[in-house]
Amino acid sequence: MDDEKIKASLAPCGLCCETCFAHVNGDIRKYSLKLKEKLGKFHHNAERFETLLDNPIFKKYADFKEVLDYFASENCKGCRNEQCRLFKKCGVHACHQENDIDFCYQCDLFPCDRTNFDPGLYKGWVVINEKIREIGLEKFYEKARTRPRYG
Repeated sequence: MDDEKIKASLAPCGLCCETCFAHVNGDIRKYSLKLKEKLGKFHHNAERFETLLDNPIFKKYADFKEVLDYFASENCKGCRNEQCRLFKKCGVHACHQENDIDFCYQCDLFPCDRTNFDPGLYKGWVVINEKIREIGLEKFYEKARTRPRYG
């Protein structure tokens, strides 16, 4: 596989942009758009179904619709194309540009404290970059693009 295609899909931190809920071409957006299409104007019927089916879950439909609308909205084009829209304080984007490296694991200072990640994300970042180093970029990408991002 072409390294340029892989780099277009994996952020410098190693996260797979395609699997992020905010990515414009990601599956989450694609399936959210499809679900919105299939639901149509269901919001007009939610209150009716609450009574008809005697199920209070439909009271929460407006909240569900709001989240679905957000998932379906065009958002991020990927960390190599713009600063991450989710982690506004992410230090990886600027660092990778300053040091002219493709991925964090390639840096002599890895792991460092420039990421500004919370402890959970930081731990995952270290694991991801060590995994890329261990099995190689192509094998890592093949696994990353098919497994759930939030698993």
